[in-house]
Amino acid sequence: MQTRTILYILSVILILLGGVMAVPVLLALLDRGPDLLALALTSGSALVLGVTGWLATRRTRERRWLSYRDGYVTTVAGWLLASGTGAMPFFLYAHLGVADPAWAPAAPPGTPLCALPVETLHPAREFCSITDALFESVSGFTTTGASVIRAGLWDGLDRPTSDGRPALPRGLLLWRSLIQWLGGMGILVLAVSILALAGVGGLHLMNAEVPGPTAGRLSPRIADTARMLWKVYAIISLAQVAALLAGGMDLFNAVCHTCTTMATGGFSTLARSATDMTPYTQWVLVLFMFVAGANFALHWALLFRRSFSYHRDGEFRLYGAVVLVATGFLVLSLLGLGHAWGFGETLRHACFQVVSILTTTGYASADFARWAPDAQLLLLLLMLIGGCAGSTGGGVKVIRLEVTLRTALRELLRLAQPRAVSPIRSGHQVVKESMVSEMLAVVILFGALFVLSSLLLAGLGMDVLSAVSAVAACIGNVGPGLGDVGPMASFHGVPAAGKWVLMFDMIAGRLEILTVLVLLSPRFWIR
Repeated sequence: MQTRTILYILSVILILLGGVMAVPVLLALLDRGPDLLALALTSGSALVLGVTGWLATRRTRERRWLSYRDGYVTTVAGWLLASGTGAMPFFLYAHLGVADPAWAPAAPPGTPLCALPVETLHPAREFCSITDALFESVSGFTTTGASVIRAGLWDGLDRPTSDGRPALPRGLLLWRSLIQWLGGMGILVLAVSILALAGVGGLHLMNAEVPGPTAGRLSPRIADTARMLWKVYAIISLAQVAALLAGGMDLFNAVCHTCTTMATGGFSTLARSATDMTPYTQWVLVLFMFVAGANFALHWALLFRRSFSYHRDGEFRLYGAVVLVATGFLVLSLLGLGHAWGFGETLRHACFQVVSILTTTGYASADFARWAPDAQLLLLLLMLIGGCAGSTGGGVKVIRLEVTLRTALRELLRLAQPRAVSPIRSGHQVVKESMVSEMLAVVILFGALFVLSSLLLAGLGMDVLSAVSAVAACIGNVGPGLGDVGPMASFHGVPAAGKWVLMFDMIAGRLEILTVLVLLSPRFWIR
């Protein structure tokens, strides 16, 4: 195993994270926020450790081209390292931050946040436990959007700080959004575009991390493909920031919501997610969530080759059809409930939630936990489907479900016509049998992990609806579930052991199940 090369790549990841964290550090410095020390310590430590590791491993006679085994190990190790680094600002802020008088007027001056009584409900108390801080970070990097922060406690709507600022400082809120933006396209994909300059092969890193059955190539060189994907990602992100600013949203919230929309992550700086946003802003989010849930290779073809090829892609057509059919079903369900909404408003909420859940973004324009059972069941099923291959969305992916259904239909045809030759097609393209087997394996393992995790959470005392929807939301990287983990609730009440189960589900779901589970196989480690 290329140990020095793996350490070299992990060092580069630390440098990247420390450099990106410098942006929230600057914001905290401008705000003179109480999160400055936590962010600065983490950013500085990441940069020092990263540079030290890079200097120690950059000169080596060892071959740097990674094998498939090295690629899987590096990918999982990179995500664990990123999650741990991302958790430190939350954890340090909870232990180093000082209580604001508006939250605890009876507390002595200089009282640490974690020393406050539980009844003060300060949001920083949610991160006193390393488990909760790590849960928030894993949820961010995997673009899940499941939070341990109880809704309504942290954006100043209920009880602002003494100077009127949000209860969670803007530096931490920005970092919380940035980790989703980094995780959306992939921290390893970003690293590949840099590591190619040092002669490190990135093919196996791309194959292990990029969502979908295949990583896909936009260029003969894998590093060029990584740069192209990030370029498209950045261009569309800038377009969304401009669209949100045009609707009256301030720059800070526009940037934060763009980061979490393009990553299909769903973290919001607002306590009630998108429920209090204007109709214009909600439609902007719908548009960019839909774009983020599509294959970025199609966006690249449009932006750089002036080729509009969406209608020729079989998966995209099915993706659009699912949105239209599910929205129609949800409109009928909501109209049957007798809501005070008119047809236009009903259509907006139905379309918003369908796109949000299908793309695994997880924003909420309304409390869908109060909707009819058939509507909730539809949303639960959409959680498991996910977006397209090559998108930032999670879930099983549309193409895998399409291939699974076509394979089942082919077996029925073989019973009727044993000599018939029926290749599996997606659109006009024939799917290789090796790829069909891999897709079926992912679907089966996805289902097995879903059932096992649900049983574990139920065994820890959670009710069935909350346990099942929590697992579906985490393994599909969606965020909000139903019951006790609904859109207006949080994962705060999940037992600590249950949070570790869900963190495993989030990473396994983000890395397409196989990348994580293969490391647990003894045969993987046999040369």
